[in-house]
Amino acid sequence: MSIISMTGFGKSESTLNGTTCVIEVRSVNSRFLEISSKIPKNFAYLENDLKAQIKDKLARGSVNLSITLGEGAVGNIPVCYNETAVSKFVEITKAMQAKHGIAGEITLDHILAIPEVLQFTDAGADNEAWENHLKKELSKALDGVIAMREKEGANLAADLTKRVAHLEDVLAKIEVLDPQRIDTWKVKFKERIDSLMKDSEIDDVRLLQEACIMADKLDIHEEITRFHSHNKLFLDALKKGGAQGKNLGFILQEMGREANTLGTKCQSAEIAALAIELKNEIECIREQSLNIA
Repeated sequence: MSIISMTGFGKSESTLNGTTCVIEVRSVNSRFLEISSKIPKNFAYLENDLKAQIKDKLARGSVNLSITLGEGAVGNIPVCYNETAVSKFVEITKAMQAKHGIAGEITLDHILAIPEVLQFTDAGADNEAWENHLKKELSKALDGVIAMREKEGANLAADLTKRVAHLEDVLAKIEVLDPQRIDTWKVKFKERIDSLMKDSEIDDVRLLQEACIMADKLDIHEEITRFHSHNKLFLDALKKGGAQGKNLGFILQEMGREANTLGTKCQSAEIAALAIELKNEIECIREQSLNIA
């Protein structure tokens, strides 16, 4: 199983009772799962069910659901009004006026302000058939989204694998330069001590202690070892596949720390340049990994 991208698109086109139905689902990267929808008003009550269906199949991403019936007018143009609600509104309003001596006319604006007074479907509409149809077609569109996200994920995995290989190449160069760096530091350290002390006596024990302290501060072996370990964890996560975006993000944070420490401790222009190369590559990997679910 490959890792999954958050970029995807799926579409379903169908017909029910002579009315065309087009369902489109688009997804892009996001820290969490965020779903927005544009559906016919007469099926607004299905919004939560349709979003729950999306949540069952998609882990992360900014998802947009669009449902169009017919030419886009079906389900969005009122076909009747709630006569019972209007009658009760007029009856209650007149009773209030009579009891409390309230003057005023009941206008069309008052009637239209009644919640859901306009109806977007008639009593004879086969809503149950449409509900089942919409859910079935949404499932098809989501299958298309998942297929594209998996394909994009495979491409991302291939690119990220190459980039991690580049990190390993840079670390190999640092490992070659590291012993030379230590040898150079030893010579410069001795020359510096000789220059400072000149004819003064040197406490060999104290000098050895200071040299050990400095050597420990300059040692980058642990950072290199941990960096190799992070690279392996990153590749293992890519091979495991699935929704690895957050996991990869945590690993990249650790890579960044090791690269920063290498650049700080190395005391070598060549290794410092390679540490910058590591950081640049990590940033490129981070940008790519933001698209992973």
